[in-house]
Amino acid sequence: MFEALNIPGGPIPPFPLLAIVLAAGLVGCASPPSPDVEGARSTLARAIRRVRPAHPEQASYLERLVTAAEVATAGEKAAPFWARTPGRGTAAWLRAAVAARGITHTLATELRAAEASYRSTFPTVAANVARSRSEIRETGMGRRESAALERALVELATAQRLAAAGEWARATEKLTKAQQFAAVVHGSWAALHSRFSDPTLRAQWRRWVELTIEESRVGESTAIVIDKLRRRLTLYYRGLKMAEFPAELGANGLRRKEHAGDRATPEGMYRVVQLKRGSQTRYYKALLINYPNEEDRARFARSKARGTIPRRAGIGGLIEIHGDGGEGKDWTDGCVALANEDMDVVFARSRIGTPVTIVGTYER
Repeated sequence: MFEALNIPGGPIPPFPLLAIVLAAGLVGCASPPSPDVEGARSTLARAIRRVRPAHPEQASYLERLVTAAEVATAGEKAAPFWARTPGRGTAAWLRAAVAARGITHTLATELRAAEASYRSTFPTVAANVARSRSEIRETGMGRRESAALERALVELATAQRLAAAGEWARATEKLTKAQQFAAVVHGSWAALHSRFSDPTLRAQWRRWVELTIEESRVGESTAIVIDKLRRRLTLYYRGLKMAEFPAELGANGLRRKEHAGDRATPEGMYRVVQLKRGSQTRYYKALLINYPNEEDRARFARSKARGTIPRRAGIGGLIEIHGDGGEGKDWTDGCVALANEDMDVVFARSRIGTPVTIVGTYER
């Protein structure tokens, strides 16, 4: 008489209510419950169990309908045959069956929609979390970003586990949280890099580099240019590129140096003021530059006046190009580190007064 209830976990067999109807007038009050009623009772119990996690109020409604059907069936069986109201119990089971079919159909529709939402969202979120794992290695990313990445990874793993269990709606909620935590990491990364696309800064950096190379050409001498974003030190001689080496920056090297202890690498036009070797340096060989220069001092004074740096902070100093690098990560207190074999080349070509220009980035 009825179609199967198609709900998650497999279809529920159709209610054999036709047999219930036929049996209603033939079975006496002393007879055991109809097997068909037992089947309807079992099927509805399964439907209630499956509906309850997502819709507890609908499960309670079905339970009330089942109770009403049980009462109607018991009343029919208890009444003498001349006082019976044939079909009353059958109608009660029918109402419960129709309600269960509607509710389980709605649940199945919701689950299909939730699954589709999860499957369409997952690739983007997984890609964003993977991007955050790469971005967290960038200089200047701190504990806040590291904690956000850990939460993003946990939420993503939880989403996958819930999806495997068929809990699509909860899995999608976890994806939303994973995306939010990944966005914290990416937001910090984007803010850190935004200055490198600033046209005013890029024009200034380009001008510094051009002046430095021109000085090398005119003076037939060596000049050093450091690109922070690319982590490259370029050695020029007579205005031509002579060599290029990987460079490592301060632990917050992509930021512009503002004060002592910020572990940022400065940006500006400097000169070598001392060549160090042996016991003069902890880092194999070193070129001390004249940070802070006059421009650095003026900017520091303005920042102090605005209150944008700690009141007791000093301007800092002792910025060098030195050896003992080659670690593949930014780690210094603001200096530029090279592998020792590269430092040998740079050191040999440098003199007191050699120009050292450090820029955010530049293109020639």
